[in-house]
Amino acid sequence: MVCAQCGLVVAESTVDAGPEWRVFDEREKRRVRAAPLKLVVKTDMAVKPEHGARWRRLAKFHRETLHGYERRLAKIGAELKRIRECAGLPQRVVEEAEALVKKYFDLVAGFPPEVVAVAVLWTAAKATSAPRPLEDLLKCSRAEERRVRRVAWRLKEEARLELVHIRLEA
Repeated sequence: MVCAQCGLVVAESTVDAGPEWRVFDEREKRRVRAAPLKLVVKTDMAVKPEHGARWRRLAKFHRETLHGYERRLAKIGAELKRIRECAGLPQRVVEEAEALVKKYFDLVAGFPPEVVAVAVLWTAAKATSAPRPLEDLLKCSRAEERRVRRVAWRLKEEARLELVHIRLEA
């Protein structure tokens, strides 16, 4: 960012204050995170007018051949990114939300992408110790609070049952 009047460079780029990608000493072990999880890679293809008609036809065919699972993941992923930008959530919350969507995809299958996105972001924000009020996330979405709370409750119950199951096996 550069000042328009004097040319002073105010900021070159934003700094990610989140965890590091790898550990350099034992004290930093709690700051380690995994690489970002992409929901759908197949839909990242951008088509520009200068690519020509043949490329646009190929891109259209590519979009139409997405399976229902991939198409739904793409919609949820787009909604996650949109809500993240609107609510100003950290990237680690979105990464956790993407992991939740992949892990519990069948559990949230009957709900609209907007509802699922808000519910997993709300749950992920609590799980990553960066909780946000549900109202902040609902301002950035068209989802109904009642449905979001229902999906979040399902996620919580399923995670709780998995923890109980893991403790019983140990």
